[in-house]
Amino acid sequence: MVLFDNVCKFILADFNIHIPQGTSLGLIGPSGSGKTTFLKLACGLLQPESGRVHTMRLIPEKNRRKLSGMTGTFFVDIPFFQRDDTVEGNFRSLKIIYHMKDDIFDRDYHALAERLGFRSFEKETVKQLSLGQRRRAEIGAVLLNRPKLLLLDEPAEGLDQTAKDSLREILKERQAEGTTVVISSHNMEEISALCERIALLDRGNLRYYGEKEHLLRHFAPDETMEISFSGKIPDMEDLPLKCYSLNQNKLKLTYDSNYVTSAELLRHILAQTTVIAVNTHKSGLSGAVSRIEKGEKHELY
Repeated sequence: MVLFDNVCKFILADFNIHIPQGTSLGLIGPSGSGKTTFLKLACGLLQPESGRVHTMRLIPEKNRRKLSGMTGTFFVDIPFFQRDDTVEGNFRSLKIIYHMKDDIFDRDYHALAERLGFRSFEKETVKQLSLGQRRRAEIGAVLLNRPKLLLLDEPAEGLDQTAKDSLREILKERQAEGTTVVISSHNMEEISALCERIALLDRGNLRYYGEKEHLLRHFAPDETMEISFSGKIPDMEDLPLKCYSLNQNKLKLTYDSNYVTSAELLRHILAQTTVIAVNTHKSGLSGAVSRIEKGEKHELY
């Protein structure tokens, strides 16, 4: 679906990746690591200085018109609509560009307007809209013609929680239909919820590309368990913990999930005392990015 072969552009250096059809990929990494450059190369907005880029077996910068009908792209720094036209008018212009039949356009336009919440201001000109309103309509426009490939740069920026939830649901539905989705975002919750694979960029280099769970085991293995108990204070001496603290009848444990599981710890404690409540927390993708920003090195391949 998307192929980068020894691509160099700006901070990206000898960049190689292949994204198969149907993949849900999250691009993560510190600011300035090359995520937006990658997306712009994939859709043809940028041309590589060296190497080659293929998107759906086409060279993007030479086939932007052809790819535009099969690819949905969103960038926060690129205006999507004509400012002096209404939201509905902009969508009807897209209907002509995409050669959509009337019934298909009406069905998909009205569904997106309801779910993303731009029905109430569809008659207003784009220049009258707030940032959040414009974002909802722009995301709807990207999704309108059901593209085979979605390249989204911070798609949830400017959206309220209701619109974010709707967007997440729509993207999951499109993924289930076989759409390839590539999302660049600093929102690790969104990435974790939507993406099965992760591409971790660091100063223009691909530090990791693969399954999300494998990345977490390497860069964010720490978990925290908080336990409320009644009765005897459990003995922690023989457990492989990083640290633990006791405050009255509340116990807090921090441990490396590669060496001990939460189930193993809980069984150990249940054998010694009565547990009232348990809460576990994983450091997650944000923890992985934080460790990259601090310059920690791990062998991932």
